[in-house]
Amino acid sequence: MPIIKDKYEGKGSKTRSKFLTRSKNKAISEPVPTGITIQQKQELFKESYRASSKNRSQTSIKTSVEGSFQERESNINNFIVISANSVKSLFTLNKGDTLNNMLIHNFNGLSSSSTIGVYWSYGDQSNISFTVSNGVITATTGATATCLVSLPMPYLSSVDLGDVLSSLFKNVNKNIYFYVVSQVAGPSITYSMSNE
Repeated sequence: MPIIKDKYEGKGSKTRSKFLTRSKNKAISEPVPTGITIQQKQELFKESYRASSKNRSQTSIKTSVEGSFQERESNINNFIVISANSVKSLFTLNKGDTLNNMLIHNFNGLSSSSTIGVYWSYGDQSNISFTVSNGVITATTGATATCLVSLPMPYLSSVDLGDVLSSLFKNVNKNIYFYVVSQVAGPSITYSMSNE
């Protein structure tokens, strides 16, 4: 390696190498961590979250498609409407339970807007029957059904009913039955319940 003389001899008489070498790399501001990775930290956080008794019931999902259930420990549930203009039983809120939230999402194969309605009732439901027109229950016999929400929803839109439901259906004093009807097949409803 050739030695280059310093052209500023007044500054010193030392010769230096053509290639500068540094003892410390200034491009690296901190050393590579030798502990756990970010992914490992996230996994540990998830495990501690799931281990908490308060959060244990929210770690899995129960899905139903018009009557067929896949049950796991959970209070978060999903329902997909697969037939148009047909009233389906959504769920039953048992005495002492609380309905925390409900999210209605309009996704359908027709890529169109749809009228979606959620209704509730109480008492004997064995003889209840409905008359439906364009996604709206127009008549009920055998019991009284009250409309919780019925609205035309644009394609791929969602409605969150959490603010209304958290105070309306809290620690109910009787069993309450929920029904859903949609103008087209495809919309989904996600809801969360808890026991007080």
